[in-house]
Amino acid sequence: MRLFLPIAAVAVGLCNAFLISGYGDSPRGGPFVWKIQTGPLFTAHMLAAVLAGLLVSGALLLFADRKLRGGSFARYLLMWAAICGGGAILSVFWHGSIILLDESVPMPQGLGILFDVAFPAAAGGILGVVEGTYPGLPLASLLGVFGSPTPVRDG
Repeated sequence: MRLFLPIAAVAVGLCNAFLISGYGDSPRGGPFVWKIQTGPLFTAHMLAAVLAGLLVSGALLLFADRKLRGGSFARYLLMWAAICGGGAILSVFWHGSIILLDESVPMPQGLGILFDVAFPAAAGGILGVVEGTYPGLPLASLLGVFGSPTPVRDG
């Protein structure tokens, strides 16, 4: 379980980063024009996805270790909450990397800093709620398979 959770969290974050880089900056403005971008912004998005996945999985292992060994519904709710929290953290990281690396985006001043943290966190959390509903169930069942206590693991 201690190896599965970080791998799953990083995989979900990297899938989100590939989706954002694939359709996020289309020259025609449509979401179905796929072009994977490379460069410093793409690298920052990938590193942010890895960092957010490791932060969320580490917090989940630290604070909810006993609940992860519980029933299937408890694991599902924890996976759902982790994807929601990961979406909020990841969106703040992505927005921060855009501000730092894109010259066309102005640096926020004063209360704009609060808006540039609160709005992406709320939007990412809402998208995490929607996204966490679907992959939360298979992740919870896989966690039950990989995280079942055995005498070898406990001893």
